[in-house]
Amino acid sequence: MDSSNGKLSFLPKSSTTCSLHPVVLFEILDHFTRRNADQNRVVGALLGNVSSDGTVSLKNSFPMPHDECEVPDFENFFETMSQLHRKVNAREHLVGWYVTAKADEAGKDEIGEDVVGLQAFFESKVGEKHPCVLLRVDANIQNAEHIGISTYTSVPLVLKNLEKNIGRCFNKVPCSVRTYEAERIGVDFVAQNTIGQGGGEELGSDLEKLESSIQKLVLMMDSTLEHVDAVVEGKVPADSRIGRALAESVASVPTLSPADMEGTFSKGLQDMLMVQYLGSIAQAQLCFWQKLQSMQ
Repeated sequence: MDSSNGKLSFLPKSSTTCSLHPVVLFEILDHFTRRNADQNRVVGALLGNVSSDGTVSLKNSFPMPHDECEVPDFENFFETMSQLHRKVNAREHLVGWYVTAKADEAGKDEIGEDVVGLQAFFESKVGEKHPCVLLRVDANIQNAEHIGISTYTSVPLVLKNLEKNIGRCFNKVPCSVRTYEAERIGVDFVAQNTIGQGGGEELGSDLEKLESSIQKLVLMMDSTLEHVDAVVEGKVPADSRIGRALAESVASVPTLSPADMEGTFSKGLQDMLMVQYLGSIAQAQLCFWQKLQSMQ
């Protein structure tokens, strides 16, 4: 975009979108909770990968001691942590960085001037293959109803005639929370229970989780049948999208007789009970061995 005098321009915007995994958000909140009393914010690096359509997946992170060290120490710490993470998971590489909002910035969706230097540092580490993503998290959630999350990329602000970079312009990019199945189960459990200060619930045994899953399945089937009956009777207008989803769900279920279904379920239940029994025996043997070792 050019200004009216033809001298000021922005480099083209990127078509970047971001997907944030809950584990990254929990790591950032944990970092913010464990910060020193004199720290107003925390900073860290974001790890993940970039798909062919330009979507940046934010899958992991590690904290950076920004306020406690000088620039050389900051860079040395970053290089050390990056090497350690590459040894653990070579598929995840640096895609950006995160920063939490200061106390006086709570509820505001703004980028301060103090992040420009850090953005330049992480951009130099990310390279030119894809934009460097800045994830800003409003961790001041004591009186908030939700966590403020926003992602940005930056483009240089250039004087065309002098070919001089005089600053950076931050562009907000779309960000959505994406979860794996295991992450979704954990997030749902945390969201439905009050954890800490003596509250909360335990996950329960495998049998209790199986019983809970069956009860939820029965409720979902009852709700689906009520909706189908209402559509057939003309009480609710038909929706083609719901119809296709129901047809795909029914088609994915194998055709089994009640006897075969009961036998398959019984075998699966027996296998699960056997695994639980063997696990209990192994745990008892381990405890017995530890007791013997402590007596010697």
